[in-house]
Amino acid sequence: MKIKLVELAVEKKRDQMVKTAIKTGLTSVETVRLSQELDEMLNVFIPPKLEEQKINQAKNMKKI
Repeated sequence: MKIKLVELAVEKKRDQMVKTAIKTGLTSVETVRLSQELDEMLNVFIPPKLEEQKINQAKNMKKI
């Protein structure tokens, strides 16, 4: 459940960034700011998700 909320927040930020880029340009201050915010969100979200995948893979290997 917690991961779904994070994924939704990331998608919302990405959508906001894309719409802003279309409206104001890729290098506008607002687009760059939103891109940086998205990067920060992904930096927090991705490492734990990758670690979870590694744990699940290790558990699956033990079953074999």
